[in-house]
Amino acid sequence: MIYGNVDGIKKTVLDRLEELVGEYDKEYVIDEAVLNEIAEISFKVNREVCVYISRGGQLLSVGVGDSGTVSAVSVNLKRSAEKLTGVRCFHTHLNDSSELSKQDMSALRNSRMDMLAAVNVYGGRPKDITMAFLKDAENAEIIRYASYARIDHSAVFAEIAESEKLFAAPALLKTVKDAERALLVCVSSGDAEIYLEELRSLSDTAGLDTVGEISQSKAVADKNFCVGRGKLDEIRAAVNEKKADIAVFDNELSGAQLKNIEEALGIKVIDRAMLILEIFARHAVTNEGKLQVELAKLKYTLPKLLGQGKALSRIGGGAGTATRGAGETKLETDRRHIKRTIFELTERIEKLKKERDLRRGNRIDSRIKTAAIVGYTNAGKSTLMNALAKSSVKAENKLFATLDPVTRKIWVDIGKEYLLTDTVGFIDRLPHELIDAFRSTLEEVRYADLLIHVVDFSGTSMLRQYDVVTEVLESLGAGGKPVITVYNKIDVAADNIKPKLTDTVSISAKTGEGIDGLRALIARKLFDISN
Repeated sequence: MIYGNVDGIKKTVLDRLEELVGEYDKEYVIDEAVLNEIAEISFKVNREVCVYISRGGQLLSVGVGDSGTVSAVSVNLKRSAEKLTGVRCFHTHLNDSSELSKQDMSALRNSRMDMLAAVNVYGGRPKDITMAFLKDAENAEIIRYASYARIDHSAVFAEIAESEKLFAAPALLKTVKDAERALLVCVSSGDAEIYLEELRSLSDTAGLDTVGEISQSKAVADKNFCVGRGKLDEIRAAVNEKKADIAVFDNELSGAQLKNIEEALGIKVIDRAMLILEIFARHAVTNEGKLQVELAKLKYTLPKLLGQGKALSRIGGGAGTATRGAGETKLETDRRHIKRTIFELTERIEKLKKERDLRRGNRIDSRIKTAAIVGYTNAGKSTLMNALAKSSVKAENKLFATLDPVTRKIWVDIGKEYLLTDTVGFIDRLPHELIDAFRSTLEEVRYADLLIHVVDFSGTSMLRQYDVVTEVLESLGAGGKPVITVYNKIDVAADNIKPKLTDTVSISAKTGEGIDGLRALIARKLFDISN
């Protein structure tokens, strides 16, 4: 089947294209002879050419466009709404580049193809090839091969399988995009401004543009919309007036609340926990960190599926649903998929934990002292780490700038040394899924000989933040550890009152003020020396 702009193309050329339709070896993402043929014809007629191939290796149809575009065809394969179409597309580019255009990516998303590939044609021959695979309704993975010979066909099929698995996963965790206009909402029986201030910082860290804030004093959140009906009308009006793209609730929302609020407002809705998970996902660098974030996301998603109601209870059946049991609902399918993935991630993290335990055991055997920097997020822990270790740990004036723990060796001028670890920052109401997922990493705190608790002395919520960190340390089994309390940011500090604690020091990690005194205090606590 040939479709598209075939005007002016000779019948002999159309016949060549028609002859491409048929069965090919399904072990290859595209037959090399087919690729060479469409490249040669595309160059000859000066038009883009595309082919559609099924998972069984059948070339289903051929399309012809103009010199810059070729439209996507709707291939009629019966697939469920939760799956990809089972079709991959290869099309030629005549602009000396295989880079995928916005139109290409839009076609991939709208058609839900297994994969969309652009082939750079030069002198009638295929050169580099760029492939895109859907990760969800909005995002795609891009892979480029320098030539046909470089294509790893088994890896491409594995990527398609992973793409379908991720695409089919419930989209409760929305993707937050930079510069999206955010309306912040807080329902609280106390001082909502305290919570909105922190939510504002979280939104800024996630790259959102806060355009408005709304709060409601309410002892118990509404079970359907979190806010009352009148306040919901106010939020809807603010969304229209501010042209908001996303509503961010400081409260944790149930699956039913998320669905109801989105339907009422007509925009994307996330809660505070989702926002924190998004920030963690962006800042994870190591493989373990990424696995931990993914595990936390899934653990957060699973219970919310129960609240999605009829939207997730369609009965499976028909073509493309062979993986479901008889009468199995989409809700059950999603829950089973998430539980399986949670199990797999937990096993992988447990393996990494054993490796971490082994390294920790080696340190204990070597009798080297250890200290861990802890504190509320954005208290200045990484800046202090850089000042003490003369290192270059990423330090930004944003929440959770450091996610993966960093350890440095510190030499003391008495000929001794110790290991200093910078840990992830704590925060009030940190999602327990994150604490569970990062427990193996946070255990560095439990095994440290000394804790250096960094407090933001310039903050208006200093005492509350101090209590939050203390509570988290207690939950990790590190409540009885020796602690040095460091009052940081004294260069910009407000007139806060310091709690009456032993072993305290006031510093500015940014300017270096008080650092020498802190070094001496650490040495005294670790090695029982006076200076």
